[in-house]
Amino acid sequence: MIPLSFAQRRMWLLHQLEGASETYNMSAAFRLTGSLDEAALVTAISDLIERHEILRTTYPADGDGEPRQRILPMTEVSPRVPVRDVAPADVAVAVDEAVAHRFDLAAELPVRATLFRCSPREHVLVLVVHHIAMDGSSGAPLVRDLATAYTARRDGRSPDWEPLPVQYKDYTLWQRELLGDIDDPGSLAARQLDYWRTELAGVPQPLTLPLDRPRPAEASSHGDTVDFAVEPAVVARLEKLAAERGTTMSMVLQTALAVLLHKLGGGDDVTIGSPVAGRTDEALDDLVGFFANTLVLRADLSGDPSFTGLLAQVRDKALTAYEHQDLPFETLVEAINPDRSAAYQPLFQVMFAWQNFERRSLELAGLDVEYEQALTSTVKFDLFFSMAVDDSGTLRGDLQYATRLFDRDTAEAITTRFARVLDQLVADPDMCVGDVDVVDEDERRWLLHGVNDTAEPVLESGLVGSVARWASVSPDAPAVIGEAGSLSFRELDVRANRSAHWLIDRGVGPESLVAVCLPRSVDLVVALLAVLKAGAAYVPIDPDHPRSRIDYIIGDADPVLVLDGDVDCSEFPDTVPQVAVSPESTAYVIYTSGSTGNPKGVAVSRGALENLLATMSRRVPLSPEDRLLAVTTVSFDIAALELFLPLISGAAVVLVGRETVADPSAVVAVVKRHGVRVAQATPAFWQMVLMQETDAVKGLRVLVGGEALPVSLAEALADQAAEVLNVYGPTETTIWSTMAEVEAGSGVAIGAPIGNTQVYVLDARLRPVPRGVAGELYIAGDGLARGYFGRSALTCGRFVACPFGPAGARMYRTGDLVRFAGNGRLEYIGRTDFQVKVRGFRIELGEIEHVLAQHPGVAQAAVVVREAREGDKRLVGYVVPAPDTPADVDVQVDEWRQVYDDGYTDSGDEALGEDFQLWRSSYDGEPIPRAEMVEWRDAAVAQVLAFAPQRVLEIGVGSGLLLAEIVGEVQEYWGTDISGTVVDRVRGQVERAGFGDRVRLSAQAADDISGLPGGHFDTVVLNSVVQYFPGAGYLERVLDAAMGLLAPGGRVVVGDVRNAVTHRVL
Repeated sequence: MIPLSFAQRRMWLLHQLEGASETYNMSAAFRLTGSLDEAALVTAISDLIERHEILRTTYPADGDGEPRQRILPMTEVSPRVPVRDVAPADVAVAVDEAVAHRFDLAAELPVRATLFRCSPREHVLVLVVHHIAMDGSSGAPLVRDLATAYTARRDGRSPDWEPLPVQYKDYTLWQRELLGDIDDPGSLAARQLDYWRTELAGVPQPLTLPLDRPRPAEASSHGDTVDFAVEPAVVARLEKLAAERGTTMSMVLQTALAVLLHKLGGGDDVTIGSPVAGRTDEALDDLVGFFANTLVLRADLSGDPSFTGLLAQVRDKALTAYEHQDLPFETLVEAINPDRSAAYQPLFQVMFAWQNFERRSLELAGLDVEYEQALTSTVKFDLFFSMAVDDSGTLRGDLQYATRLFDRDTAEAITTRFARVLDQLVADPDMCVGDVDVVDEDERRWLLHGVNDTAEPVLESGLVGSVARWASVSPDAPAVIGEAGSLSFRELDVRANRSAHWLIDRGVGPESLVAVCLPRSVDLVVALLAVLKAGAAYVPIDPDHPRSRIDYIIGDADPVLVLDGDVDCSEFPDTVPQVAVSPESTAYVIYTSGSTGNPKGVAVSRGALENLLATMSRRVPLSPEDRLLAVTTVSFDIAALELFLPLISGAAVVLVGRETVADPSAVVAVVKRHGVRVAQATPAFWQMVLMQETDAVKGLRVLVGGEALPVSLAEALADQAAEVLNVYGPTETTIWSTMAEVEAGSGVAIGAPIGNTQVYVLDARLRPVPRGVAGELYIAGDGLARGYFGRSALTCGRFVACPFGPAGARMYRTGDLVRFAGNGRLEYIGRTDFQVKVRGFRIELGEIEHVLAQHPGVAQAAVVVREAREGDKRLVGYVVPAPDTPADVDVQVDEWRQVYDDGYTDSGDEALGEDFQLWRSSYDGEPIPRAEMVEWRDAAVAQVLAFAPQRVLEIGVGSGLLLAEIVGEVQEYWGTDISGTVVDRVRGQVERAGFGDRVRLSAQAADDISGLPGGHFDTVVLNSVVQYFPGAGYLERVLDAAMGLLAPGGRVVVGDVRNAVTHRVL
């Protein structure tokens, strides 16, 4: 038997892992017009199989599981070429079925031919060969030999071709001899591996691409193909550039592809796979076989190189790679051993193939032959670019793409962007990569203006005027409902007017600051409204915050007054104060977290606040019968929406205090008692409420924002609520800037900009990035805050000039990473500094958190990066257990007791020490073979008997595996186990075996030593039971107890504690 080549071996392993699949089929269809000699064609195919041994080779495994080539003699081969009559309209479907054949490599020839007869003079021949027997360069010798054989058989003779000098088996043996032993430093394999280790060190994985869907945990082979073309004029200039720079066309196109991937979010370190023919000896040229190898070509785009500079880099790396092309990719991957994932291919996810091998069309005597597309709907990589220049000078390409990752529109857009890159690079080869623009004018127009067509009217009478209007229209309607009292619109307006006059009397006026430090009550709403009526701006402070924070805010804001208690305003008039304010006047200064540890104040204008209220009143219309629940601390800016949106709409705001908010059941009761129809809160709050009562939001209109909305929570809310709006916005752009309706199964987006707001997704040069590509979000429009209070330098750094608006326009740099999805909605990805790289992998922490949160025992999860030692980054997850998750050690012990009671209840009547039934591998969950268990038991027994013990206690006696082997060598054998069922069963086996007089068994937990004599045992055995302890603390407790049971000179024998789950703990 002959071994497989290295490339074949990888293909065989993939076949074993994935099962029979059409993914690795190579196929072609030929339309044959004219008088076809069907019998001659069938015989010619048999001749072809006889000539090329690789086409009559199967790949069975030997006794050791190693695959071997088995070359079948022609006496055992009877090639079958089915001839089927097919209507012309059904040919495409028939071809698709033929190319989807799944080969059994162990028993079936790797070639299959089917002939479809459309009419007496119209046939379609489909050839399908498994990749294990053929590569792209094999097409030319295959069709040439088929044509020769057909012509001969049609003329009634055998083919008169020259014998092949070598066969594929010769190449297989020669390849192994050439490379030598990779463990031999002097071998070719070892020398080439040294190069690749250096070249591919630290390759980031996976490459970031503009995916339409999250990458599944396991890659799928489902794919599709889009075609594209580049006109001859551009091709001619590309060829001229290649000649001038001493490169090949392939190198130019690969460089352009690296630029494209960089522009699509791939970063500065881009790896691309590229096949090479692998036919390094001309004797192989006429062979059909799998000679191709894959090279990994790495491009460094850091420092914004020019295209010609990058081309020179690619040229040098490609030439060096060609010098080291003999080492099979499969061997390279095994030797480098990068961190693997079933979600993507190792080392690269984008393949580029320059099809410059001989393309020989099938020429059959007396027939017109036309090649037809015959592709399987599969793909091996995320993206696979295949290109060649045809006879007209046009660059023809096709892009195979993974349909689980990309929509067809996205794949087509990628090819269009590639052509755009080529156009720019031939126009100016010396341009810097950073200047290349992959966004065309139509897309730019949409990105800058189409999505931002958000003009809407503002509140005609402003916030204060709107509340006053409802006090006139519906004076007795409830406005504020608190836990200790309520106010009608008339009462609210009167109290706010009197309080405003009181403030004015104390020097408060336009642009004055008044700190409001009151609990969530009707008095808080009165105070905030009064400050606005006085023409001033309020500084909201939560009285429950630490005193140091309160003192800092008051000291930094330096307000005219601090309202922190009751004020008697009864002597002041209830008329509306006459003050001069404008939309530019400050409405509030709210303090947010600061990077220095001290909060920073954000000054928000009245116009910005009123714009938010106006647009939200249209998107979330409220009627006088509606009630909106306010649960947010006043120091969080979203509280302003909760308090003021109902008031400008004639509805009522229902206030709940801090204690109520902390009790989900109390919140649910308030919702039901007051008939709340609308509520706004953070995801954390909604998660807490749903954990208390799954249908708590039934019928509610829900607004959720303030932090990223997990998909699982979005689904849960959408399943119950009447409407769910995911709202997004920084404090610096006045509460909310975008919103999206959440529907079950639609994923989570932050949507589109609200009224009079513009959003821009930009790169580092402040240029719009393409749809699907992540960029930093900038926000402009009427919602922009005035800036940071008293911090002009910080304001200038975050509020920058907007190049897309009128003169003097500003935009806020959010620091958030977002992208426009294919449907035009914004998707939140994370902070620009939340994307981390750990051991070469690009990781979004939110994705890891989402996975952790899927565990039924986890309510919430957070993940951070920790660096125990410099350069040793690790992800650390923190979880909040779900309410029903057992956290008590006793509960966990009880669960193990139940497991063993259940496991042994139905056991058979095995002899003592012969029951291995519950032993399973902690790695794969499969039963451990009996022979391995016996070997393990014998080693454990030998370890104990080495001390010649006489008085033994085994904690965790289990089914008596050790007891049965040791009891005959000792005076006393005591055993405890958590399971009463186990103990009763083993006790019966002991009695039947005649050892009842020296064995004592009892059912008790491992840390329970009641009834055991202290200072008595010379040996205490803790064997495999240790790996099932609830934690390291429990183990320490058991060991301490065991030490007290030992006689002087005794020992505790801790046996096998190997377990894939607890190995780090123990």
